[in-house]
Amino acid sequence: MESSYRDIAPDESPEISISERVRALSSIQELEGLTDTELCWIASKSSERVVADGEVIFSQEAPPNHLIFVLSGEVNVKRHTSSPVTVFVGRTGRITGRTPFSRIGTWNADGRTAGNVWLLEIHHSRFDEMLKVIPSMTERIVHVLIDRNREYARAEEQIGKLSALSKLAGNLAHELNNPASAARSAALALNRAPGTVEETARYRLGQSLLDDLAVDLYISRLAAIRTIVAGPKLNADPTFASVLEESICGWLDAKAFEDAWKLAPPLAEAGVTVSQLEELLEPVPSSAHTIALQDLLTTLTRDVSAASVMEASERIFRIVAAVKDYSYMDRQPVQDVNVAESLDTVLRIFQPRLTGITVKRLYHPDVPLFKAFGGELNQVWAALIENSLEAMSNSGTLTLSIKLQGKTILVEVSDTGGGILAEHTDRVFEPFFTTKPFGKGLGLGLDMVQRVIQKHFGAVAFESRPKKTSFYVRLPLDRTEVY
Repeated sequence: MESSYRDIAPDESPEISISERVRALSSIQELEGLTDTELCWIASKSSERVVADGEVIFSQEAPPNHLIFVLSGEVNVKRHTSSPVTVFVGRTGRITGRTPFSRIGTWNADGRTAGNVWLLEIHHSRFDEMLKVIPSMTERIVHVLIDRNREYARAEEQIGKLSALSKLAGNLAHELNNPASAARSAALALNRAPGTVEETARYRLGQSLLDDLAVDLYISRLAAIRTIVAGPKLNADPTFASVLEESICGWLDAKAFEDAWKLAPPLAEAGVTVSQLEELLEPVPSSAHTIALQDLLTTLTRDVSAASVMEASERIFRIVAAVKDYSYMDRQPVQDVNVAESLDTVLRIFQPRLTGITVKRLYHPDVPLFKAFGGELNQVWAALIENSLEAMSNSGTLTLSIKLQGKTILVEVSDTGGGILAEHTDRVFEPFFTTKPFGKGLGLGLDMVQRVIQKHFGAVAFESRPKKTSFYVRLPLDRTEVY
């Protein structure tokens, strides 16, 4: 959208316009103390720009050419990302744009008006003249740059947290979906179990058994099979399980049991043999064998469904516990952190993406507890692991190493991905630098890593070549006074 301009060029403005400009400029905090002559110089050498609501002031990737004085209105500045965060707001009485000491080559965000905006702009070709006529502008511009960096830092931190939260939410949604679906399916199976049919079968079976001894024998052998099916699956050979399933199916077919295809798989998986099934039916008259097998199927169906609900519930509790450990919820910000447990906690969060990944843990046992901001340190491990998984396209080997070097903990995160291109190595930790496609990354992960590690008075470095990229994090143990 084209913005509208007043038809007033520098040095050609009528006196009344210069007076209006001077009056507006005098309200800018960074210009307090300038003489009327100095304010008049800015007013007369500036281009005036009046922009309607919602219009673009400047565009990302376009070259900045002007020092901008916002005399009224607001300018919202946002980057081309999926993040909803406004980087900063240029309000009335603020100075923005290109400065005499800025090395910026292009705008790194879009600036759009919020309401009608009145601007004065000094072209960079007049910067040398401005600093000669107004010597104090040097110090004033330095203060502008410092304030701008603070605003960017706050916005970067917020964007980084939103990005980390988005990734965590995605992993959790995937991880929680599996046990939740399993619990739902098991609950539906329990609800569908034919209770009336089961009770009828039990009643008919009870009538068929000749005496209490036969009843006790049947019940004890049924309990033994239930224990085997509910226990750990020791039979790791799929070929053996397949052969056993065929054998059980043949035996059940010989008994004219119509649901053999339902009963045989769980029995074969658990390693229940035909001889054990024959023992189960030994105290049962042959006329009631089908009834006893139906009782066995219904009982095992309920057992398996109940076990699935319990297993899914326990898995959900483990995930919730991992999230609490990840965020150090309900704890003080500074904790005695076990770095190995910290890394493993983050790995649990990434569990859905580790299917094709071989994880190697090389944890030295003598690494002591480390006093740290636990939640922030977990964000570091998450960012490094995330980068490794993406570099490997979720297929390869991830190696996590922890060891003690003197009074320093050395953590190494390595992957077998394609490596970092040589032309990118100098920009790896640069804020908003990313090689990911548009909208896929903010370029804040490694910048956040560096800032958090520096907060712990540590250091981070990397080495990269094809099939081997390693990030090294060094954390000193003897800097507890910083807390």
